[in-house]
Amino acid sequence: MDVDLLARMPPDAASRLPEQLGPDWYADAEAIRRALSLERPFNVIHKPSGEKFDLFPALIEFHESELQRASPTAVRLGGEVLHLPVASVEDMILAKLQWYRKGGEVSERQWTDVLNLIRVNQALDLSYVHTWAERLGVRDLLHRALLEAVADQ
Repeated sequence: MDVDLLARMPPDAASRLPEQLGPDWYADAEAIRRALSLERPFNVIHKPSGEKFDLFPALIEFHESELQRASPTAVRLGGEVLHLPVASVEDMILAKLQWYRKGGEVSERQWTDVLNLIRVNQALDLSYVHTWAERLGVRDLLHRALLEAVADQ
């Protein structure tokens, strides 16, 4: 649907980002400023491809862990190849569990994504996942997801 990016945002990101991205990108400085002041994500759009990128500001210790564990991956955008850090499967599961909880635990899409990530990744670092699930307050959701993913196979 779109690309989610976690990024460290300096205080002047709202004023600098639109200029740094250049004319091929739609980035509204005022919308970025508002989002950052509320510690919320914002989006930018690559005009030639129509690809939307949701940028999530790195604000908590878990975000730093995600950034440190991410693996560089080549991503093609139009005729350009970007080398972007991609989150580990464990961190994707944890982030989706957080979003699911923050969204009132009603997003079928988030829940299905979590179950599918668990089902297709047999070599999860469960120690890491359990540690962060406890710290993030989603231990109960992780437990439910692990049971459901195994029961459905």
